Amino acid sequence: MKGNRGFSMIELMIAAAIFAFGMLAIAGMSYTSVYLVSSSNGRFAATTIAEEVIEQARNHDQSWILSKNGEETYFDEMGNQLQSDTSSTGIVFTRKISANSSGNGVLVRVKVTWKERGEMKNVIQSALIF
Repeated sequence: MKGNRGFSMIELMIAAAIFAFGMLAIAGMSYTSVYLVSSSNGRFAATTIAEEVIEQARNHDQSWILSKNGEETYFDEMGNQLQSDTSSTGIVFTRKISANSSGNGVLVRVKVTWKERGEMKNVIQSALIF
């Protein structure tokens, strides 16, 4: 029997355990990657919705900006405006505008909130418009 060379059952079980541990680590990294991509997509959409108001404020006069103070608007993931916060089955973004006179200009603050995986998230953009 000295000529028979091969793997024992213990060696195979240890190799299988190491392989399984490695596969679990890869699965965990994949889940984290998908979560982070999903989260960044929501943050990008919210930032775009907030920046839209700031760009419009730069193109209008101060009275237009001040007329938007307190405005609350709802959007879906694609940036389409909704009638209320229950009109969609996906993520609903809520945009709130705050505009206050500040010296010669107007301080515009836009807060966009949304619920993602049971947790409330928000993005705040602000600009001083002259």
